[in-house]
Amino acid sequence: MKIWPFLILSLLCCCLSLEVMGEGRADKEKRVKTVQVVPAVRQEVVYPIVSTGTLLPEADTDVSCEVDGVVKEIHFEEGQEVRAGDLLITLKDEEYRFKVQEAEARLTQTTADRFFAEKLFERMEKLYNDGVISVQEYDDHKLKLKQAEANLEAAQATLDLAKKNLRDTKILAPFNGIISKKYVDIGTYVKKGDTKLLNIVKIDPIKVELSIPEKYLSMVEEGEVVTVSVEAYPKKVFKGEIYYINPKILSETRRFQCYARLANPEKELKPGLFVTAKVEVGTSYSVVIPEEAVVSEEGVNYCFLVEGRRAKKVALKTGIKLKDGMQEVLEGVKEGSLVVVRGQHVLLDGDMVEAERFKVAKEEVK
Repeated sequence: MKIWPFLILSLLCCCLSLEVMGEGRADKEKRVKTVQVVPAVRQEVVYPIVSTGTLLPEADTDVSCEVDGVVKEIHFEEGQEVRAGDLLITLKDEEYRFKVQEAEARLTQTTADRFFAEKLFERMEKLYNDGVISVQEYDDHKLKLKQAEANLEAAQATLDLAKKNLRDTKILAPFNGIISKKYVDIGTYVKKGDTKLLNIVKIDPIKVELSIPEKYLSMVEEGEVVTVSVEAYPKKVFKGEIYYINPKILSETRRFQCYARLANPEKELKPGLFVTAKVEVGTSYSVVIPEEAVVSEEGVNYCFLVEGRRAKKVALKTGIKLKDGMQEVLEGVKEGSLVVVRGQHVLLDGDMVEAERFKVAKEEVK
């Protein structure tokens, strides 16, 4: 009988505790958290392949001479931009002028010889037809005419070659470009085909050589857009198009090479620079949400949705990150779902919320 008061007292304490807990739970359910939301949208997503590469000149040529001679004048400075046909180097040309004069004289002589041979043959042909001369005499004069014609052709060819050699004493720029190196000075003796005079490079447009894993071979096509960035200009991007895909796979790296051309009117890009490139190889129409709405925890991505007046925690399967701070979502969120972008870090699954539409501050707009 003595324990009954203790049992009754314990029962009253338990009832009081349950009542307090119930009131606490009710208060918790009544607490509403304010969050800001945006609707998930569906938009076109472009999938890029990220690769590295090297810039190459469109053309890179060591210019040599086509005649022997001595450098008389140099008409450029290293680093100078030149146009196709600009005069770069002049060789001494006296010897070649004399050869042109000699060839012209020879041509004059052979022209006269052919004229007289033709006139003589015309007379011999008439005499032959009249039966005055023999077949042998007729054939002899016919042969002399052909010989005179051959001599004339040879003299013309000699003159043409002499004029070409004279022209070749002036070395011209083969294409628009920049003089990157000078190899000779005034007074240098140069030999046909053996002596390098200068190096000229063309860097507008400029080429980029990319090395891409073999698994992307079927996705990359000529004409696709390439976006290139270099460390030298961190705030700039340069765009071009793929113009050639090497069909060979390098067995050592299991990669293939492709080449793109980039416009480079300001000559900012230089051959040899290391680049990072993105090749746009496909598109999809996907659901996207702001990247800041995604919360990561122990390698798992999730976000909160607002359904009714409750917060719902959903796991995400994310795709690629897009420009302007957006994130592609492959699974977990449907188009039109209200996604929490402010206040998500203090939410628990099932919390009551008051949702407000998120507004971007003017200073955040770029």
